[in-house]
Amino acid sequence: MSLKPGSLSARLLLASALVLPLFLGLSAYLLDLAYQRSLLAGERERLNADVYLLLAAAELRDDGLVLPGILAEPRFSDQNSGLYGFVYDAAGAEVWRSGSAALLAPPAQPLPLRPGAAEFAEAALDNGNFYRFDYDIAWETENGTRRPYRFSVLHSRAEATAELSAWRSQLWRLLGGLALFLLAAQALIMRWGLRPLQVLATQLRAVEEGMAQTVEGDYPREVQPVIANLNRVLRSERAQRERYRDTLADLAHSLKTPLAVLRGSGAGTADADEQIKRMDQIIGHHLQRAAARARQPRIDKPVPVFTVAERLVAALKKVYAGKSVRFTATVRQDVFFNGAEPDLMELLGNILENAFKYGRSRVSLAATVEGAALVIAVADDGPGVPADREREILQRGARADTAQPGHGIGLAVAVDIISAYRGSLAVGRSSELGGAEFKIILPL
Repeated sequence: MSLKPGSLSARLLLASALVLPLFLGLSAYLLDLAYQRSLLAGERERLNADVYLLLAAAELRDDGLVLPGILAEPRFSDQNSGLYGFVYDAAGAEVWRSGSAALLAPPAQPLPLRPGAAEFAEAALDNGNFYRFDYDIAWETENGTRRPYRFSVLHSRAEATAELSAWRSQLWRLLGGLALFLLAAQALIMRWGLRPLQVLATQLRAVEEGMAQTVEGDYPREVQPVIANLNRVLRSERAQRERYRDTLADLAHSLKTPLAVLRGSGAGTADADEQIKRMDQIIGHHLQRAAARARQPRIDKPVPVFTVAERLVAALKKVYAGKSVRFTATVRQDVFFNGAEPDLMELLGNILENAFKYGRSRVSLAATVEGAALVIAVADDGPGVPADREREILQRGARADTAQPGHGIGLAVAVDIISAYRGSLAVGRSSELGGAEFKIILPL
């Protein structure tokens, strides 16, 4: 599964990596909040039960309220156990305290007492933080006298805090493991879900290499319309290419007879004979390409770039003799083109002709071998190509200067030849001459 920038897999995993922490974080917050509320509810219930335990053990006598020294809850008797009990009268005076609270300063008591009211709250004392539960009652004696009392129970928060900390630690471990599991599961799901696209890419590569004509196979329902449209485009493109090939073959074939007549007449000059010979070679080459079914270029013995360039420049200087173009070449004799000579003639001819046409007074050609590629650069001192039209002029029929005669096909033909050899063409501005520069890169 590819994770390159901009890929579907990278986008989905990145979205998951962003959304999943937010989802799990929110889930952790809500679970933690629910657990805290559960702890508080449990603490309230326990303290309420402890208050009822004190109420059940209390006995009202004539001399006041009396509670036994030992209660059913042993922590009320153990000093500093964390559970403390107090009883206050209506004036807020302490009536009784548990043995565990012998050394504890009693908390402040809000007055007045409200019989029947219960309150659960948090309290901070000198020796720590506590949960506190107060319950006010009005005890009626045998003679009908009502005596109000407050039963107050305090429990240290240390146990709840430790329990909450342990819960949080376990919660984050579980959520972290769950996040890793979900990311791994999503990666596997994406690998399975995007598998049809990988198969489609493989089949398109086979179509590109000429091993298949259309995209075949069973694809998900959502992809089937794309496959159908793509196959229609491929069939249309193939039919159009066949029409172009047939038209080119017909045109080239129709020119062979007039050229044969011109060559046989013997009335031409040496230059005319040279150009007629070149035209005959080009037409023969295009006939061979039109008849061939393979898309691979024909490769003959290596062609010296300098020799072809020299012949082309000699002809172009005569065509553009009125401009007095000064041509400079930096091409070694051992630099070769690994392909058909007519291809190189047509490629360099179109590029050099544009340089002679649009250049003011200087044109340069440089050909070198860089690594495993042949690099040919043609530059002139003309107005150059606007940056926003560098890609447009490589299209068939497009021209940078409509004032000059032409059809806008030469560069498109050059691009076709370069593409057949798996090369590239870059258009820019020459740093030396100041005009346009066309750089051709052809793998060796």
